[in-house]
Amino acid sequence: MARRFIRQKFGSPGLVVALAVLALIETFGLSQRGGANGLAIASFAIFILGAGSVSRDVSSGALQMILSRPIRRTQYLFGRYVGILVAFALFLVFTSLLAFVVVHLAAPGAAAELSPARLAVLTGETFLSGAFPAAILLFFSTFLPGIADLLGLLILYMVVHLPDSAGSVLWRVTEAARENMVPDVSWNEALRGQGTALAAAGRWVFALTVYLALAAVVFSRRELPYGND
Repeated sequence: MARRFIRQKFGSPGLVVALAVLALIETFGLSQRGGANGLAIASFAIFILGAGSVSRDVSSGALQMILSRPIRRTQYLFGRYVGILVAFALFLVFTSLLAFVVVHLAAPGAAAELSPARLAVLTGETFLSGAFPAAILLFFSTFLPGIADLLGLLILYMVVHLPDSAGSVLWRVTEAARENMVPDVSWNEALRGQGTALAAAGRWVFALTVYLALAAVVFSRRELPYGND
């Protein structure tokens, strides 16, 4: 399932062009500012890769053909998730290599800030940060049509990031939801064992597990239509 997903994604000329544009923009940004803001532009690739990961197979009828084979729904579902992560990792590695070559050839002034070790750290942080929205997209894609999972993700983030209302009850509820449903983790600090970041990383692991479990439950119980929706 993971291999099929990767072939499906990288076999789309439009998607490859979109990823190439992101890689070029990120490379240009790194040549100008070094690694100060991480791989901020490249991180958007997770939305391109993760959108409609399940719903498109449902609407096209491909999923019904796949599940006619001796394969469980959970195998399909988690294969899609692994495929998203592998495709994202390949894109990040390609972008990092491209940035390293371009910066060292065209912008020697920024080369000191983009050593192989620094790029490896930025790539790892971006990958871990992208794994979480990928799980949320997978969950929404099990029951929302098309790329409406992107809209669901956007609404979720908007709701849990309501502005501070002077300590109101609603804001305290959304703050608690934000910390537990979409925890923000400083992976650089967490990997160095700092206490606050480790606690956030623990919440991140728990929330990620919950989203994947919910995706499995919803997808296992869903009645699939035959033919196009």
